[in-house]
Amino acid sequence: MEKTVSSERPRGGYLEALLQSSPYAIIAIDAKGTITFANKAAAELLACEMQDLVGKGIVTVYASEEKAEETNRKLFLSGGIIHDHESTAKTKTGKVIPVRISAAHMRDSSGNYTGAVGFFESYRPWTAAETKLKEYCQQLEADIEEWRDLSAPVFEPLPGLSVTVVAGRLDGPRFERIRKGILDHIRANKTRAALIDLSAALGADSEVATELLKTVRTVELVGAWCVLVGIDSALARALEPLVTDVASLNTFSSLQAGLEAALPLIGFEIVKKS
Repeated sequence: MEKTVSSERPRGGYLEALLQSSPYAIIAIDAKGTITFANKAAAELLACEMQDLVGKGIVTVYASEEKAEETNRKLFLSGGIIHDHESTAKTKTGKVIPVRISAAHMRDSSGNYTGAVGFFESYRPWTAAETKLKEYCQQLEADIEEWRDLSAPVFEPLPGLSVTVVAGRLDGPRFERIRKGILDHIRANKTRAALIDLSAALGADSEVATELLKTVRTVELVGAWCVLVGIDSALARALEPLVTDVASLNTFSSLQAGLEAALPLIGFEIVKKS
């Protein structure tokens, strides 16, 4: 009788090979907290052999029993899944290693808890100097955001008139913030005329021109008349192909001319002394 060779591999062979090839330390435990699997990366992280881990309690992996309990408590409180939980592990020689842990509970088809599997990754905690630098960068970002808001203030010199003075370099995202500030001011103050002064603005491209037109249309849609002042030649060239009817834009070369046009809309007028 001719012998045949089975092509079947042992059950779990592919999965075990995959877990062993992972660069992350992987440890699985049963419902009693006993380690049932550890890959090569876990043994390397903890400076031991795999047989030193399997069959031992998961507590032995941590720097202290309190750290093990902390991770376990966080797992249960989070519903059985944690990501990048910071803790400390301990090597066979007793060296403490900072680690980040991502883990999940395992359950059977009936929903009963059967254990957990965790991914351990060593990391270097930030030094005091690095933490201070990070806080400084965060403060700088907050200051920049505040500067952006201050560089396009919206104020009401007369009842019914909102004036925005835009200063500095323009881009699409910044104009979105400017538009939001104008619309919030219009809604809060029942503005009838909104004047946008671009005399001190820098930068002109198709994105800025598109956002400017969106601002004008949005202001008019909420019921206010929009006046543009100080558009330079570069921005005018960017606007020209986007505007089908130039007369539909209320543009003026100076703030004085723009104010003279806007004031009658709110019931005021400029009277020259004789």
